[in-house]
Amino acid sequence: MTFFLQSFFSGILSGLAYGLLGLGLVLIFRASEAFNFAVGEFLVLGAFLFYIFYFTWHLPFLVALPLGLGAAALFGALVERTTIKPLMGRPHLAMTIVTLGLANVLAGGLQATAGSDPYSFTLDLPDLTVELGTLIYPSPQIWAGILSLVFFCLVLLFLYRTRWGLVIQATSESQPKALCFGINAQFVLLLVWAIATVCIGAAGVVIANLGALSCQTSLVGLRAMPVILIGGLDSIPGALVGGLIVGVVEALTGAYVEPMGLIGFKEVIPYLVLLIALFIRPYGLFGTVRIERV
Repeated sequence: MTFFLQSFFSGILSGLAYGLLGLGLVLIFRASEAFNFAVGEFLVLGAFLFYIFYFTWHLPFLVALPLGLGAAALFGALVERTTIKPLMGRPHLAMTIVTLGLANVLAGGLQATAGSDPYSFTLDLPDLTVELGTLIYPSPQIWAGILSLVFFCLVLLFLYRTRWGLVIQATSESQPKALCFGINAQFVLLLVWAIATVCIGAAGVVIANLGALSCQTSLVGLRAMPVILIGGLDSIPGALVGGLIVGVVEALTGAYVEPMGLIGFKEVIPYLVLLIALFIRPYGLFGTVRIERV
């Protein structure tokens, strides 16, 4: 039972980071119905921007984090202005295809700039290691859960308690109606991409703190796909629930299945869970069911 609890709650802490990563994709999909396949590269870029301020320039954490994520937000806004805005009014699939090309361009740029060697990434934060008998949860895991949950709550407060958050929700519901009420849908899309990039970059920081940072860290971005497809492409609570499911399933598989000889199976299990979930709920657990007349 102790072994199960160790794995289960470790999966919960990792799942919170996955949920924050999925939140960035959900925000973009709700605003533009496009899927950002460059999520892994955005994750690495956001973490590297923070790395520059914190590890290279030796700024305090509470200064480096806002600066790094602010730089990530500016990058997300730049990407939206240069690649997404010109496609407004065209099929949503066009935006999704553009992000595929963007992923390749960013991957090449990061490889050329940062190289393939891993960077040591250990945040100098207070030790919050939890020891309950034989249960041990290292401080980086605890901080990953705390920071992910804090950012998730901050985004929710912005969306549901601020004027601009309500504007974003209105535009996400219907861009034509938003335009009729005088809402600048183009600026809203810019704002959404900036906020989504902050979420993805913050997830990159906490995930890198669990190990090291390298261009290969972008592979973690693939976890966002089962996360949001299980939870629902347009559901913010679904991103959190999907992240927790993926994190727990991964942890339990690594603890119980891989020791039986199935090495690497925990990399596959989220997609098997995704297939099962889609058979039961094609629009995800919390996704909006859409009925289209032909």
